Amino acid sequence: MNSYRVTILLISALLLVVTSCSNKTISLGSFGKRDDLTFAGTVEQQEVRVGSKVGGRVREVLVREGDQVEVGQALLNFDTAELQTLVAQAEARVGQQTARLERLERGARTEERAQAEANAAAARAALDAVRSWPRAEELAQAKSAVAASEAELGQARATFERVRRLRESGDLSQQEFDAARFRLDQATARVDIERRRLDLFNNGSRAEEIRQAEARYRLASETERMVLAGPRTEELTEARAQLAEARARLAQIQLQLAEGTVLAPTRAVVEVLPVRPGDLLIPNQVVARLLEEDRVWVRIYVPEPSLGLIRVGQRCEIRIDSFADRTFSGSIEQINSQGEFNPRNIQSRDERNHQVFGVRVRIDNRDGTLKSGMAAAVSVKNRS
Repeated sequence: MNSYRVTILLISALLLVVTSCSNKTISLGSFGKRDDLTFAGTVEQQEVRVGSKVGGRVREVLVREGDQVEVGQALLNFDTAELQTLVAQAEARVGQQTARLERLERGARTEERAQAEANAAAARAALDAVRSWPRAEELAQAKSAVAASEAELGQARATFERVRRLRESGDLSQQEFDAARFRLDQATARVDIERRRLDLFNNGSRAEEIRQAEARYRLASETERMVLAGPRTEELTEARAQLAEARARLAQIQLQLAEGTVLAPTRAVVEVLPVRPGDLLIPNQVVARLLEEDRVWVRIYVPEPSLGLIRVGQRCEIRIDSFADRTFSGSIEQINSQGEFNPRNIQSRDERNHQVFGVRVRIDNRDGTLKSGMAAAVSVKNRS
């Protein structure tokens, strides 16, 4: 009976040991010391997906899958001939707007000011001439011309009467008679012309002529004022805004042109590059997948009951199946705040073991030996 009880006690003790080791790995070697937590995991690397915002036709591919690239290294180029043309047009537009703004800021040149002043003075003189027309001497001259023409008409009439009588008596030829009548007609017409001219002088300038002269003078004066005053504030504001718009358009096209070359954003290895010269790609399409060699970690999943035994920054020892003779050092970098694979209702302690939290353990991979997907075992050092 005593022997039976001893056996029961030994079996109970053995079960207790097995139960306590369900979440802990007990090993007497240097890896996974007693009370250290050991979890299985997988090596992961930071993945970078690169592409172009503009897309287009691939002109050349500069790297191959498996190549190691440095920061800023070109991976491939697109055909950017059209964008280069747009850049040239935008640069010309910027130059045009810059010249316009500079011209407005400097104001009118000296010769432009002098010309505006001369035009205004000429318009003023023309207006004064129209308003004061005719001058006294011009009016006197017109009156003298009327008097002279009337005197010539009187003489022509007397001559014609004498010639007419002689013609009637037969003492004068028809030709001489016609010549006298022609001179009379000429004198009569001249008197009419000179009288009309005198009437025009007496009436002065017409109202429409004065209005036209006034309008020309106002235009010339306003032009002179604008030239001397320089550009208005709103004109300068508009010119600056148009220049800023042209520069922004140029910068936008230059950014698009820069997108014509896909660059490596970090030091990495080209994992996937499925494009070839001549391929036509849409904007924002992923053209290459890179893996950062210095951003490597092991992803493990910790059961909820063991979560309180680990913390960020805790040191770890890592074994990789592919390098069985090496032990890598690492530290806990991140603990997920949300559990995974948890059942609908967690009631018992055994069910809580099914709820796990993802943990990322950073590992040193400066020599580039570790690859994504490798199996690993992580021993989390005891906090005590």
